[in-house]
Amino acid sequence: MYDLLLLGSLVGGDKTGYKLQKIVGSALQPMRKVSSGVLYPSLEKLEKEGLITSTEQQDVRKTKLWHITAAGTARFAQLMQADIPSDAKRNDMIHFKLRSLNSVSMPVQLKILTEFQSFIESDLLFYQQAQQDMQAHRVEFPDMAPRFDVIVSAYDLDIQLAQTKLSWINQQIEQRTAI
Repeated sequence: MYDLLLLGSLVGGDKTGYKLQKIVGSALQPMRKVSSGVLYPSLEKLEKEGLITSTEQQDVRKTKLWHITAAGTARFAQLMQADIPSDAKRNDMIHFKLRSLNSVSMPVQLKILTEFQSFIESDLLFYQQAQQDMQAHRVEFPDMAPRFDVIVSAYDLDIQLAQTKLSWINQQIEQRTAI
């Protein structure tokens, strides 16, 4: 999963492991951190596959500078064009791809945005239907109305977030198609 983010970070230029750790950390949700125990094995795997290389630098202390290879650039393009899986990692993959949109062609950018749009439209329909179901349960089971009210309110938040995402996506698509 981190291959896309690491390769995308290196497409923009060489970086140290420390800088890559900061980039990966900023791309994840605020409560998730990437440890050195996850980052460096991922970098070493990419290096072993010939997708990146490293050179040692001697500044104040010895550091490695990571560089993407031609094979790594090709792999990055392949990952950006790949369909986003509809699983638990979906949101991370979308965020990773959105952070690298400027590194791919306009058709690929539009593919990513429309795929994201489709996911969010599907989520929105789910939230709206679930909210309607809870409203019906509220009427059917009036003694549990306060519990259903809380659930209906939580779905309000999900619906508003999905609508905000759709608005942003539509704006991004519009900007790209107006060019």
